[in-house]
Amino acid sequence: MRRIVWALLVVSAAVGLAMLMRFNHGNVAILWPPYRIDVSANLAVLIVLLAFVALHWLLVALSGAWRLPTRVREYRERRRRETALASLRDGLFALFEGRFGRAERLARNALVDPSLAGVASLVAARAAHRMREVERRDRWLDSARDEPGAWHAQLVTSAELALDDERPQDALAAIDTLRAGGSRHLHAMRLSLRAYEQSEDWPALLQTLRELEKRDALPPAAIRGLKIRAYRAIFGAPHADAALVQRLYASLAPDELAVDEIVEAAARAFVRVGRPEAAARAIERALEARFADGLVSLYAELDGVPARERLGVAERWRTRYGDDAVLLATLGRLCAAEELWGKAEEFLLLAEHAAPGAQAHLRLARLYEAMGRTDDANRRFRLAALSRAEAPPSSTS
Repeated sequence: MRRIVWALLVVSAAVGLAMLMRFNHGNVAILWPPYRIDVSANLAVLIVLLAFVALHWLLVALSGAWRLPTRVREYRERRRRETALASLRDGLFALFEGRFGRAERLARNALVDPSLAGVASLVAARAAHRMREVERRDRWLDSARDEPGAWHAQLVTSAELALDDERPQDALAAIDTLRAGGSRHLHAMRLSLRAYEQSEDWPALLQTLRELEKRDALPPAAIRGLKIRAYRAIFGAPHADAALVQRLYASLAPDELAVDEIVEAAARAFVRVGRPEAAARAIERALEARFADGLVSLYAELDGVPARERLGVAERWRTRYGDDAVLLATLGRLCAAEELWGKAEEFLLLAEHAAPGAQAHLRLARLYEAMGRTDDANRRFRLAALSRAEAPPSSTS
């Protein structure tokens, strides 16, 4: 459509000019002694127009010739940049594909463009790391350090690769340098969490974990697992005395007290430092809020607390939670400790009915052995052995 409009305009202009020249009868005289040239006014206008067009094109040609070296230089620079970008793109694809040698080679080709040198060096560093070329990886990281705009990325990459090599101190040094520059993004905090886990710095891990939990930056299952591992290590530390264990337990947040494994770790620490009554109070407080088989079993093992006292508490749990197999077995054990043989047998038979198996037979066999009922004990031992023999093998993953 545009071409049609322009064609109409040109034709209109030509027609208008022709009509104008038709009524123009003037002459133009050019005197150049001893010569005189007479031409019509129309021809003079046409000559001027043609001369203008010729001069214009001559100037355009001269300007193009003058700018030719610059244009050639710009063309070569553009081609070099396009080649570098293509090499970087293909290098990233090769890195994601697992073709690390090709990725490093293509990243090296991208260095021809100074603006891509930083990211190309980091891609080559990751590729060399995957190939276990430590010296080349470190050289690439060093070359990326001074590139404009690559400082943060270089530190994060250094931390990640250090964690892959299980060098948590080097990773923490890179993260501290990153934080000193004012950067505090979530990925750096996740990296520091891995570094604290590798270095077994559990207090620092818990502090970082709480910050990430506030920002909802980790799945709840991962947070729970890390907390359990950290508190098990802290409560199980050989240097932990009674006062330290008490302070640690008092510092637990409500959501941490709701985790059975953490309460169990605290209770075992209390037992280890000679505070079984504190372990019993911790377990009782947790079981008042919810039922947990592991805590009930541990409660039965607190021989430092009078069995009659524990028996009364366990009876209340039975009223609240019903005839759970683990709870019935705990009641049977506590009755046996108080030499209430009839009640112990009753509870253990109920536990066997709720959860039959080798463990139930073994508990009854030990009870009968303590009561002097040798035949019943031997029969239960045989049943336990048969149950174990007939049980399917447990699968290991």
